[in-house]
Formats: sequence, C-alpha cells, structure tokens
Amino acid sequence: MNINMKYYIVTICAIFIALGVGILVGFNLNYDQALSKQQSEVLESFNTEFESLKDKNKNLHSQIEDLNGELDTIKEFVDKNIDALTQDVLTDKNTGIILTSENNDYSEIVEDLIKKANGTVSFNIIVKDNINKADKLSEISMSLNKTFESSSDVINYIVECLNSAKNYDQLYALENLGVIKINNLDEKKYQDYDSVVLLGELTGKDAKIKFDQKEKIILNKLKENNKYLVAANQSKSDNTILKLYSENNISTIDNINEGIGKVSLTNLLKNQNVVGHYGTSDVSTEIIAYEK
Repeated sequence: MNINMKYYIVTICAIFIALGVGILVGFNLNYDQALSKQQSEVLESFNTEFESLKDKNKNLHSQIEDLNGELDTIKEFVDKNIDALTQDVLTDKNTGIILTSENNDYSEIVEDLIKKANGTVSFNIIVKDNINKADKLSEISMSLNKTFESSSDVINYIVECLNSAKNYDQLYALENLGVIKINNLDEKKYQDYDSVVLLGELTGKDAKIKFDQKEKIILNKLKENNKYLVAANQSKSDNTILKLYSENNISTIDNINEGIGKVSLTNLLKNQNVVGHYGTSDVSTEIIAYEK
C-alpha cells in the first residue's frame, strides 16, 4: 500500500482537529463549572441581601408602629387640653370664614375655635356654585344695576363688599339673590378682618376646573388685599382641594376637626407669617404648626 503525501496531510489535519475538539470540550466543561459556581455565589448573595432587607423592613415597621403610638398619645393629650392650648391666642385678631362647598358646612368648628381663643369672627359666609350661571348673572346685574359677566365679577364684588363698612346691606342683598349664604356677619367688624380661613371640598376629574372658576379667584382677590389665608378641611375629607391650594402658596390644614389641627390654625392665624402644610395626610409636610 502506497502512502503518499496527501495521506500524511489528512492525518495531521485530523489529529489537529481532534486536539481542537478536545481542548474546546475541556474548556467548556471548565467554563460550565466556573459559571455554575459564579451563579451559586450570586444567588447566595441575593439570599443574604434579601434576608437583610427583610430584617430592615421589620425594624422599620416596628419603628412606624412606635411612632404611630406616640402620635396617638399626643393627639389624645391635645384633644383633652385644646381649650388651654388655644386660650387667648387670637386676642385682637379678626378672622373671616369663607366656605365654598354648599353641601358640607363644618364652618361652625372653626367659628367656635376662634371665639374660644378670644378672637373675632368678622364673617362666616358660603359662596354658592351658581355664581357662574348665565341666568343668575343676569338676575344679579338687573337687581344691583351693575354688569356681572362671570364668576370673577361676582367674587370681586363680594370681596369689595367685605372690605367696605358701607356695604353691609349689599351683602344681605347678595344673600337674598341666592349668591351667598350668611352664617354670621359682625356688623361692626366684618370689614376689619386680617385673615381668612377657606373651607370646602372638591372631587372628581373636573376638580381643577371648578377650583379655577371659584376658589382660585377668591384667593387671588384676597391676596390682592393683603389678607393672610389658610385652607382647611376635615381628616376624613378628600384632599384634592388642599393640593390645589398648596400649589397656590396657601397654608393648609387637613384635620381641622382634631385638636392638633385646631392648634395649628390658631398659631397660623396668630402669627400670619408662615406658609406650610400641616396634618397627617400626603399633602402635609409637618404634623403641627407651632410658634418658632
């Protein structure tokens, strides 16, 4: 049998191919072992980190429960001592109350608080929703012999009446026309107010539109007259309106029906130099307003 050069070349190539395959298989075996080891180490690291996070989460829950317990204790103390904590805080302070929700009037809470703190309630009125109705605008225009084309015109007129000692009768004329409801009006001091508490609630997708048509006009007009403003609602209320007030740089309180909310309000009305957001909701940045 003749063995030529071609046979040697094929044989040598086969040997090299076999060696290459062997090296590749060996490398892959080693690589798989290294990869498996690396995966095990990563999984072990994940498990360790997960256990650590579980411990941290447990500790945080425990801290939150402790803080909530402390907060409940503080709330209970303030509720029991609210009269002592607010006594004479509002001496010589004249405050107006404007409610923008017709269906849920809790202005009596604020009025009672102001009076117990030795302050004066200059007025307590409700601004009704019909101020932007075309037929109501026509009726007001005819009755008062003035032109009212929008809710802005009506609100501006209401605030102008509140700022003048000569418009006592005009405010009652507006009530007779069904534009406002007067819960209380101090005949001698209604125009001497330096602060206003804004109450009301808004819900739904059109809350921002309604806010711009009424509440924003009211607060802008009062700001023009250099009045200090605080917006408040109750702890179970929807906080949509407070978020809108806060966006307009108005102080807010989300729990006016609670002791700590009442302390916050009296302190804000006393000092009239702070814009902050108080209570326990997601709107709030501090629990209680205090004199710094």
